[in-house]
Amino acid sequence: MPGNNYGIIVEGEYDSAAYSAFIQRLASHAVSIKPFPCGGKPRLIQKFPGYLEALKYAVMGNTVDTAIVIVDSDGQDINKLENSMRARVASREYQFPLGLHFCAVAHALETWLMADIEAIARVVQRRSGKNVSRARYNLEELIDPKPTFRAILTRGEVDYTPPVAAEIAREVDFELLAERCSTFQRFAELVDC
Repeated sequence: MPGNNYGIIVEGEYDSAAYSAFIQRLASHAVSIKPFPCGGKPRLIQKFPGYLEALKYAVMGNTVDTAIVIVDSDGQDINKLENSMRARVASREYQFPLGLHFCAVAHALETWLMADIEAIARVVQRRSGKNVSRARYNLEELIDPKPTFRAILTRGEVDYTPPVAAEIAREVDFELLAERCSTFQRFAELVDC
């Protein structure tokens, strides 16, 4: 049975906006999302156990159904990164009814946002009336996709903001995203448990 509310611990405001949009689309029914943006990866790694404690009381004094800690891998081994976070809280008990999950995204959020260049093009067209390059990128080769992603938006005269990240996340073709980014499929499975 899928949850009604999710707590997500993420690196920043862009992540909060985009992952919330992804979760709302992936869930089989309307859901509530309580995001905790941490102000960057180092702060997330340092502070996520405290934010997990806060999620125990985030829904009118009660716990969220599902807690997900989402971090950019920045080229690190995804499994090692997730396991190290999991080990950090192994001695603690969290009573999230549908579980506590860790999701390391291959490279960065922007990898997922760039998986469907047509989604970016539609958002840019709506916002600025401009067209953007329809070139497909080899996402696995872009260890730091942020500069490439920002350059695409800049050519379309659109600033990269959290609302833009969310808008693109609402447009992305999930089949294409899952095909191009294997970590997305793992994330999707966490959402509708």
